[in-house]
This record gives sequence, C-alpha cells and structure tokens, in this order.
Amino acid sequence: MNSRRRTAAVALLLGLGAAGCSTSGGTAAPGPAPLPAPRPFQGVTHYPGPQLTALHAAEEDLVAACMKRRGFTYRPQPLATGNHLADANPYGLLGVAQAVNDGYGITSTALSMRPPADANAAEAADTRWKEALLGTPAHRVTLRMPMGREFFYQADSCVSDAKSRLFGADYYKLHNTFQVLGDAVVEKVGTDRRYLAAQESWSACMKDAGATAKAFGDPRTAVDRQLRQAGRDRAKVHAVAGVELKLSRADADCQASTGLAAVVSAAQADAEKTLGAGYADELAALRTMRDKALTTATAH
Repeated sequence: MNSRRRTAAVALLLGLGAAGCSTSGGTAAPGPAPLPAPRPFQGVTHYPGPQLTALHAAEEDLVAACMKRRGFTYRPQPLATGNHLADANPYGLLGVAQAVNDGYGITSTALSMRPPADANAAEAADTRWKEALLGTPAHRVTLRMPMGREFFYQADSCVSDAKSRLFGADYYKLHNTFQVLGDAVVEKVGTDRRYLAAQESWSACMKDAGATAKAFGDPRTAVDRQLRQAGRDRAKVHAVAGVELKLSRADADCQASTGLAAVVSAAQADAEKTLGAGYADELAALRTMRDKALTTATAH
C-alpha cells in the first residue's frame, strides 16, 4: 500500500552502477574502525539498514495476519531498495570511508532506488479494505508531544495493531516523543558556539581544498542542485557523481581535521541534559521496546 511508505522513491533509469557511485577506483586507507557517529539519545529512534529491513518484514507479516482476521487479504511488501541515504547522520557527519566509496549517497540513491511494485494495488480500491488497513477517523488517537507538537494515529488500523504487537502499546507515543526531542537536540547543537566555531574552521579547510562552503550542508545542497539540473543526461549525471566524490572527500577530511564529531558529541550531551530532562523513564522504556522488537524481528 503506497500510502504506508514514507520514503520518496527516485527513479532515474540510468545505469551508473549497481551500488555506490565511485568512478575513481580509490579506497579508504586502512585503519581502526571509527566510532559510531553521534545521534540524539544514542540513536534510540534510528534503525540501521539490516535492522530496518528485519523490522519491516516482521511488521508486514503482522499486518497481513491482522487483515486476515478481519476477512481481507494483504500481501506483505518489501522495502524499496537502493536507498543509500537512509542512514545519513542528522548532523551531516561523514567518514572518509563513506566519502571514498559512495560520497554522500545522493547520486547513487537517485540511480538505484526502486520502489517495490504495489502487490495490493487491486485491493486498495476497496474502501473497507483500506479502512481495515489504515483505520478510520472515528478511531483517531491524538498524542501530545514535547514542544507543543501533536501526533495522531488510527487505533483501529491493522498498521497500528502490527506496530503495537511488535513493539508494545506505547510505542507510538514514545517513539514520536523522542523523534521530536531528537530534532530539538539537533537544532540546539546547530546553535552551539563550539559547533559554530568548528564550522568556521571547517569552512576555511574546505576553501583551502578548493571547495568553497560556508555551512556544513552546503556541499550536499550543491550536489542535489546539480543532480536536478542534470536530469536524465548520462554524461551529466556521471559528472555530478565525480563532483560528489570530490566534495564529500574534502568534507570528510575537513570534518576530521576540525574534530567535528567530538564537538558534536559534547554539544549533544549538553543539549540532551536540557531537552531530555524528565524523560529518563520514557527513554528506558523505549529502549526496552526497541530491544524486544529487534529480538522478535531477527528471529522471524
């Protein structure tokens, strides 16, 4: 059911390679494995690719079972393939190995991401089937989030039934609470004086590398813009891939030389102390739910 997908599919039907966009043949220098890049609240709302795939498969089977109990057929669907941006760090942190092998993952995602065929397209025209799957407004539950935000879901949907069975009854509330808090942490880190000072040093480093950029997100924005301008022109897309690899390598090197990851970790810790105050029990509960769901999904 396409309405359940949150990832926008990019379908540039060009063949630059099945995985990655490296055109130089370079590889990252060997060395110790880098520490995981910091994420708000130890990444409690983030699931790396293999975990996300396992959770999705388990959830789809639970949706199908719920629909069957209600007298409908639902065919589980896989996640879209080829998304190299799913694990992007919220602070834009980038390791040298990633930069060398796939840049930011922008061009390779545009070239390789494929949405699955909708196995339930025929049933989606049935109003009763859709209501069973997605729920009805009469059963809408509104949850108040931090920062004055709200989140709602349809309590009578098989989607919410599957989520609750896999994670636990309060997962919607807890997960979205820490999504909101995590976004606030990222925003606060972005205004931290240490972060801004590191950005100035990084900008000077980028200039020395021949890649002028004022803010950390500028190189990615430049690649996005050039890729849109390239359209479906194969030669132009290849050229964008080269630009992406050059910019991302300079970006990663300059992040390393300015100690950006350490700066972010320190600023994040301070932001979490303020924004996460009073949520210790909720965070522990969400971690327990996460562990339970992953155990179930990986044994699926």
